[in-house]
Amino acid sequence: MVEVANVASRMRNTRLRQFYLSIKARRGHKIAIVALARKMLCILHHLLTNEERYKEGGVAKEPRLKNDERNIPLEDMITIRKKAGYIVTERHSFSSLI
Repeated sequence: MVEVANVASRMRNTRLRQFYLSIKARRGHKIAIVALARKMLCILHHLLTNEERYKEGGVAKEPRLKNDERNIPLEDMITIRKKAGYIVTERHSFSSLI
């Protein structure tokens, strides 16, 4: 992440660069790079948990899709899970087991 933060700190006209420069002015290059790497990890975690895409500031957020709005057939979901290494079994109701 530190290597990625180094690259992000050199990109022109981005919020991440502004964040880096504000920390660098007060604390120095090394601490600013680590702070930027941590900020990027926090952003990444938020994007993954909320299923959003990253957009640079000033742009409206895209609404998050609900599971029923994705229109993925059940068979495709099962195939995706099996390829990811999960064991998919048929779901039984408790009344049939008694």
